[in-house]
Amino acid sequence: MAYVYLLDMHKFITQRLAVSKETLVNLNGDLAEKKYLEGRIRVLSDFQDFLAKNYIPKLPRRIREGYFSQKNTT
Repeated sequence: MAYVYLLDMHKFITQRLAVSKETLVNLNGDLAEKKYLEGRIRVLSDFQDFLAKNYIPKLPRRIREGYFSQKNTT
C-alpha cells in the first residue's frame, strides 16, 4: 500500500467521523437516521483503529512522525 494512499485514507476517515458526529448532534429526532449515523461512526472508528494498529506503525518513522506531529498541531 502506498504511503500517500494510507495517509489520505486516515485523513478521509477523520473528516467523515467529524461530519457524522456533528450531524448526530444536530439531528432532530429521526430514529432511523440516528441509528444509521451511530452505525456509521462505529464502523469508521473501527476501521480507523484497524489502520492505526496494522498499517500506521509500518510507515517509515520520518513520514509517520512528520505527518502525525503536523496533524496534532493543527
